[in-house]
Amino acid sequence: MTEGRTGLRLKVFAALVAFMFAALTTRLWFLQVLAAGQFRDQAKQNAVRLMDLPAPRGRILDDNGNLLVKNRVSLVVTVNKQAAGSRLEEELYRLSKLLDVPAAELAARVEDPRYYVFQPVPVQADVGKRMDFYISEHEKEFPGVAVVAEPVRVYPEGSLAAHVLGYLGQISPEQLKDPALAGYRAGDEVGVTGVESQYERFLRGTEGVVKYRVNSAGQNLGQIGEQPPVPGQDVVLTIDTEAQKIAEESLNLGLQYAHGIYDSGTGRDFQANGGAVVVMDPATGAIKALASAPSFDPSVFVRSMSSGEYERRFGAAKGYPLLDRAIQGLYPPGSTYKPFVLLSALRRGIVSTTDYYPCPPSWAVPEDPLHEVFHNWTTANLGSITLARSLYDSCDTVFYPIGYEYWRRYYPPTDPPVEQIQRDLQAFGFGRPTSVDLPFEQEGRVPDAAWKAAIHKKYPKSFPDGQWFPGDFINMSIGQGDTLVTPLQLAAGYSAIQNGGRACVPHVFLRAQEADGHVLHSWHPRCHRIPFLQAQIEYVRQALTQVPLQGTAASAFVGFPFSQVQVAGKTGTAQVFGQQDYSWFAAMTQAQGKQYVVVALVEQGGHGSTTAAPIVRRIIEGLYGLTNTQFTYGGVTD
Repeated sequence: MTEGRTGLRLKVFAALVAFMFAALTTRLWFLQVLAAGQFRDQAKQNAVRLMDLPAPRGRILDDNGNLLVKNRVSLVVTVNKQAAGSRLEEELYRLSKLLDVPAAELAARVEDPRYYVFQPVPVQADVGKRMDFYISEHEKEFPGVAVVAEPVRVYPEGSLAAHVLGYLGQISPEQLKDPALAGYRAGDEVGVTGVESQYERFLRGTEGVVKYRVNSAGQNLGQIGEQPPVPGQDVVLTIDTEAQKIAEESLNLGLQYAHGIYDSGTGRDFQANGGAVVVMDPATGAIKALASAPSFDPSVFVRSMSSGEYERRFGAAKGYPLLDRAIQGLYPPGSTYKPFVLLSALRRGIVSTTDYYPCPPSWAVPEDPLHEVFHNWTTANLGSITLARSLYDSCDTVFYPIGYEYWRRYYPPTDPPVEQIQRDLQAFGFGRPTSVDLPFEQEGRVPDAAWKAAIHKKYPKSFPDGQWFPGDFINMSIGQGDTLVTPLQLAAGYSAIQNGGRACVPHVFLRAQEADGHVLHSWHPRCHRIPFLQAQIEYVRQALTQVPLQGTAASAFVGFPFSQVQVAGKTGTAQVFGQQDYSWFAAMTQAQGKQYVVVALVEQGGHGSTTAAPIVRRIIEGLYGLTNTQFTYGGVTD
């Protein structure tokens, strides 16, 4: 009886155990098979969340430690189109009333092509905290709208040196493919122009990160780690703030002054619609000031901008202010080219410093069946003059025969032609980049037979003749024809003359350092000798000292204290088809243990003495602490 009950209990227990195992197996099967996806998603949500900590961008300082660019925090309104969805239009309408910005303008900013569809687009910077509170309290009315604190660039000197400093912008899809920008992500800011772009590798720091544990309900379970950001390095420039101010002020005053000067050639006042100034230390290549007019305010790039607003601010109507005319503007150099042509002619034995040369009002090409005549800038016959006087009086009719002699000696019979003058001009840096450490520099042009044939083939209507003629050399001899230079190239060339034949690469970078001043990277001057006799270079330099004393710039330098500051220079008047003359002046100075090369260009500003020479005089006065004279009319000389 007892055994029967025991057996029954064992059977019941065994059945219970079997049932429990079956239930457990069924539950495991449910959890591991049927509910696997659900628990996998929940497991993912019980994860570590990362929050980026932006790195402060390095500051930019001048050579005296004055701040040119720094950082601050700005409250920025952003709009995420994807999050706003179908309510975007009505949302922008409400936002326009709140921000006092037209809804159409906000819509255009939101469509900025630099941003991906899923990215928040900044539409208004520097809003107040009340705006932040209001949008946060009414987030249902503004889906996809947020107010975020972002570091933005600040310019303590306003638009000073804007073209040198550059500005920031959203990284483009093309830049994301650039190996040099590996590690950047869509939405990151990157230098677009100027020093901000050139020295991105120093200025950009390393982002930090904070790690949080977050459960499946999205609750923050606490911080579990942090990697602080590494600030970017400060970049110190060769730019001198005071020299930059003097350069920009003088250039703008010169433009305004020229607007009131009557141009007898066109029957109206000079347009003087743009210009550039370069101030350079010839001994090292350090750029102390670089100005371009019209200029721009780099702070406007803090927020997004519609294509319409961009055109209004930076288009043709405003004179393309983003164009850095000092390194990107291409111009015929006019008579500022003559010292380099003369040095080539001396090197090749075409002329001699001991001989005299006629300076008539006009000159005809020898044995030319068309009897082509080239005129001097003045109708006066200056008689027989030295090469030195041909420079300081800027006699075109002395240089025309020099150009023709290159044709007679070297064209033909050699094939290919021996292009000695082109080689000599390129030795001074013309027709090639100066290698200045700023982006988008133009290389200019020293034309030759191969170039003329190629450009004719490519653009037969604009360049109807592909053959090289004597007139090409003749025009080149006075800086006309197809010759093009940038103001910086001209400054580098005159620096080599000032240095007795030692040419240095122009640069704006001085050093990169940590915030405490510890230097990490420094610029080492890159200079080389050019293949010209020092005696010939000195002859030309001495001749140019007479330009402001008794030559073509004498009217612009009346009353200047030459006993205190030595000045040598050259005027230039460049002819541009369909426009008023372009005004040039290049100067070399020495005093108080300091040397400078100063070059000024004014588009449609008349003769070199008319506008550019007075601008350079005012800059020289400022550089050496002299009393600024009133803007002096320089007269009408080449």
